[in-house]
Amino acid sequence: MLTEKRKFKINLKNLNYVLQHPSILKNILQGKSREEIRANARRLNELQVERGYLQESQKFISSLKKTSPYYTGTNYQPKLNRLCYIEDWDNKEFKNILKELQTTTYDTYINRKEWRIPTKQTILNTNRNSGFIHRKDWEWTLGIIAMKRFNKLNDKCRAIDIGAGREEVLFYLANHLKHVYATDLYDGKEWHNFALSDFPENPKKYAPFPYKEDALTVLRMNGTRLEFPSETFDIAFSFSSIEHFGGENHEGALKSLREMERVLKKDGIDVIATEYIINDKEHPEFFNRKTIYSDLIDKLDSLKLVEPLDLRITTKTLDTVMDFETALDTVMDFETALKLDILDNSFKKWHPLILLRVKNILVTSVMLIFQKK
Repeated sequence: MLTEKRKFKINLKNLNYVLQHPSILKNILQGKSREEIRANARRLNELQVERGYLQESQKFISSLKKTSPYYTGTNYQPKLNRLCYIEDWDNKEFKNILKELQTTTYDTYINRKEWRIPTKQTILNTNRNSGFIHRKDWEWTLGIIAMKRFNKLNDKCRAIDIGAGREEVLFYLANHLKHVYATDLYDGKEWHNFALSDFPENPKKYAPFPYKEDALTVLRMNGTRLEFPSETFDIAFSFSSIEHFGGENHEGALKSLREMERVLKKDGIDVIATEYIINDKEHPEFFNRKTIYSDLIDKLDSLKLVEPLDLRITTKTLDTVMDFETALDTVMDFETALKLDILDNSFKKWHPLILLRVKNILVTSVMLIFQKK
């Protein structure tokens, strides 16, 4: 009797699964175990939720295209405070700087005959070739454009990078500025692929091209507590790092910007790229239309935006949306990034990494350029 009752309960349970997912019937007819049926049901439930996220995101994009279409040409002078556009890769000013970043030799740096690119790399070199469209290149390029426009990209200016990791732009700026100080935790724990523990002692090991080695200093330092005197730097910059500094209401990001505010000289510029949600969802790290102001911009004292912030996104950029998991499999995960070596440029060109869908969140890069008044 007990055995029959137990079977009856199991059958009812299976019936509930079947009602939710008719394909489960196949598992039952095949005599699958309870654990296998439940695991399959969980997977199907997750797929159902994911389909809901996808449909919600597609509906938002379709609505935005209809209600707020936005187009730009290719010969415009790029605004500084705005979102990432796919059209930027066809802009002349943008392309010229991007070409410098993606070229491994320059005429402008001090050549040193003894400089050699290490023959054995312990980590993938992420320097990207032309034809590969990635919003990280956009952040670096627009940041350099801002430095040029405010006459800061010269051998008289000092800069500090917060949450620097081992980004290639550090070596580019070392060739153009008096000195660059790169700061990060470099503790070999969280974000260890981006901020390697041995980078402070040997940045040359990871340099993608020759650079002025005496113009780059790498320091272990918390981005919310900068160990420098006030009014030390002409430039402070951070590319997609401050959002990861923790705290409620982006408290860590705000602390970091206030520290940058403190160490900047008067008229110095602060170049900040961070993550922005275009469909106004809430997120503990990423910013949306409300929190970019309430948690960050409106709480700064002497740092002022150099121009109004434009939070529109071009219609053409909306067509580039990529699922986050797909992005991980193609470019963002260092263990699978080697796949890029076998992908031709046509694939990279037609799979730009600009606008990402993370569940029902649509996120891209936003650039904020401040000047200390």
